This record gives sequence, structure tokens and C-alpha cells, in this order.
Amino acid sequence: MRPLERVLVRLSNWLGDALMARPALHALRAAYPRAEITACGPRVLLELLAPEGLWQRTEALPGAPGLTARLRDARFDAALVLPPSFSSAWLAYRSGARLRVGFAHEGRSLLLTRAVRRPARGDLHLSREYLRLAECLGASEVPLPGLGVNEGAVREAAALRARAGLEDRPFAILGPGAAYGPAKRWSLERFAALGLELAARGLAVLVCGVASERETCEDVAAAIGAQARSLAGVTSLPAQAALCARATLTVSNDSGLAHLAAATGAPTVVVFGSTSSAWTAPLGPCVRVVQRAPVCSPCFARDCAIGYACLAAVQVGMVTSAAGELVA
Repeated sequence: MRPLERVLVRLSNWLGDALMARPALHALRAAYPRAEITACGPRVLLELLAPEGLWQRTEALPGAPGLTARLRDARFDAALVLPPSFSSAWLAYRSGARLRVGFAHEGRSLLLTRAVRRPARGDLHLSREYLRLAECLGASEVPLPGLGVNEGAVREAAALRARAGLEDRPFAILGPGAAYGPAKRWSLERFAALGLELAARGLAVLVCGVASERETCEDVAAAIGAQARSLAGVTSLPAQAALCARATLTVSNDSGLAHLAAATGAPTVVVFGSTSSAWTAPLGPCVRVVQRAPVCSPCFARDCAIGYACLAAVQVGMVTSAAGELVA
């Protein structure tokens, strides 16, 4: 394959998926260090990944007027399409990129020049699936660095710690939310019990999540008591990454927060329910997955009609044991 000079990357829309695509993004940059790469995706993810230096240009979605014309004017040699949606392949097709690589899905294969068939969910980790796409453009896997954070995010995180009275105290982060649905959410009572255990071991507790999870996080923090604070909805994504990087420990459901903490290299324990840890376990050097899968797992359901046996089987002691292994 001749060297690529201009490459369009359509990022995933979800935080966890975007972080699991980092091996493919780093492989692409290493393969073509002089190429001009344009990343197209949600603004918050473009801002989070900006310190990695993986691209020169960005186009935030939803796109500003004239997006298609700007993409066509760029005359891309190739487009790497990470999401499996029809609309993302349609965007790559309309960009006029000579090569268009993505997953064969949703009847969109005619829009791609290389449609890669996906294995069954869980047969291959999602990061390896993304790498297969990058390999179609001549990239090869390279060592994955920890997720960097910029100085502004570090300052924002320090201010949040100060407001919570944690300037110098060691702290743990709890993430009781998960946008996917109840089948990913360990019980609030068990998160609170875990928080009490961590507080008894001398750690302050920050309960974190997005704005829609504020009530949930505040309930968990209140149940833990004076050693806990909720920061749900008050942190930017880069500042949340900076908080995770400084935390003694993060314990979360299988959610974007778990992937974010793991990517920074911080000790991270992840509780899995209906989904497959073989497919979407967070990437990082210090990760433990706690999962007790029943015979019906993984079902990938958002809700469950038979009582969330997968989550109920995960006891507080299992999570504290996994946390102890990491912190030790």
C-alpha cells in the first residue's frame, strides 16, 4: 500500500468504545507519522483525546454547516470508520475518500471499499476488532501509552478536590451509574457498603457520574456519610480523567468511567453484569474484572425479567478483595 497522506477517522460515539479504539488510533499514527489525520466525532471525545497528538484537524459532530463540503475538499486518501452505524459509513462515502474501511453492518457494505466482517460478540476484544480495521490500512499494533491529561484538566481536578476538602487526602472513586441500563448497575446498597469499607481503611470517597446520575450518586454518598462527596455532573471529561489518575482506586460498573480510569493507568475494579468482559473489559495495566456469570450470561440485555442474577452474585467482599490486590 502506498503511504497515506490524508486520513479521515470517524470516532465512536461512546466514551468506552472510543477508549477501546486507542490501540487502533495509535497504530495508525505510528504507521503514518507524516499523514494529516482528521478526527470526526463528538466534541467531548475530541477534547478528551486531544493530548494524545493523534490528529491535526477535528470536525465535531453534529457537524457545522458545510461539513460534507469541507471533507470532500480535504481529498482524503482513506477513511477509517469505527462506528458500525449506516450514517457513519455514509459520511465516509460522501467525503470521497479513496479507501473506506469499516465493519460490514446495517447494509452499508456498498458504501465501503473494505467491509470487515465482525466475529460474534465476545470472541475478540473490541480493541482487537478496531485494530483489524486499522490493519486494513497498513497499520500494526504498537505499545499503548497511558491516557494523558492536559494542564487545564489537572488544575480543574485540583480545584474540585479542594472544594471537597481532599487537597492532600488519598481518595477512592465510585461509579454507581451506567447509561446502558439496569443490567449493568450493581446495587446502590452494595456500592454504599463498599464505600463504608473504603472509608474505614482511611480513604475519602468521591462518587462520580454524569449529570443524569446526580441523584444516584448523592444517595450513595449520603449513605457512606461524612467521608464521601458526590461530584456527579460537575466535572468535565478531561478533569474526570485527571481525578481518576490521582485516585488510589476506582470501582465502577461497566461504564465509560471504568474505561476512563483504566486508560489513565489507575487501579480500577469493574463490576460486570449482562455484558461480556471478554469483549469490552477496560484496557489498562491495573484492572480487575469482577463477574459471576450465570448460564444466561452474557445476554447483553439492558433490563432483566428474572432478577439480575449476574449482579446479585457479585458480593461486596469479592470487590474489596479485588481492590485489595490492586492497591497492595
